[in-house]
Amino acid sequence: MTGKDILILLGGEWHDFEGFANAMKPLLEGQGYPIHVSYDLDILTHLHEKDVDLLLSYTCLAGQPDDEKSNTLMKFSDAQVRALVQWVQGGGALLAVHAATVLGDSDQALENLLGGLFLSHPPPSKFWVLPLSANHPITAGINAFEVDDELYIERYHPSVAIHMVAIHQQVAYPLVWSRVDGLGRVVHIALGHSNKTWEMEPFQRLLLQTIRWLLER
Repeated sequence: MTGKDILILLGGEWHDFEGFANAMKPLLEGQGYPIHVSYDLDILTHLHEKDVDLLLSYTCLAGQPDDEKSNTLMKFSDAQVRALVQWVQGGGALLAVHAATVLGDSDQALENLLGGLFLSHPPPSKFWVLPLSANHPITAGINAFEVDDELYIERYHPSVAIHMVAIHQQVAYPLVWSRVDGLGRVVHIALGHSNKTWEMEPFQRLLLQTIRWLLER
C-alpha cells in the first residue's frame, strides 16, 4: 500500500460523475491508493482533518440546472476556495480532470490556483493528443494518441508548464498542464468526458504518472 489517500470530488452538471468514479476506483486502488468519493463540496474546508494526500476534482459547476427545483450547486463558495488554496499552498496535491476548470461564479482565486479556466468546446470528435516532452515524469513513455472526446478550449495562465496539446483548426490548445503553488502541486488534464477516454491505456498511464508526480515531496 502507498498510504497516500486520494479523495475524488464530484458534482455539477452535464457529466457522468458516478461513471468516472467507478472507472477510477479500481484503477487507483490497484496501485495501492486508498480511495474516498464525495459529492459534498464543503469537504474542501476539512481536507486537513480528513488526512487527504491528493484531491482529484471531477466537477462541472456552471450553467443552469435542468430542474428549477434542483439543489445543484453552481459554484464553489468563497470559504471552500480559500480552504483549498491554503491546503495546496501548504503542501497539498490537486488534480483537476476535464470539466474541473468549469467554475461558474467561483472566486477568481480558484482559477488562479488551477492555472486556467474553461471557455468552450467544439462538438465531441476524434483528435490527436501530442506530448511536448518525453522527459517530464508526467508524460514519460507516452506517445501521441488519438481520442474521441471533448476538446477543451481554455484560458491558461503564464504560471503553468504545458505538457500536452491538441491541434484544432491549425491552433495548438493545451490539454495537460502543471504548476507549483507554495509547497503544493497542481495538474489539469482536460481530457476525460466519458469511458471512451477513461478506458484508454494512454489516458490511464497519464493519470497514474501525474498522480505520482503530484505526490512527490
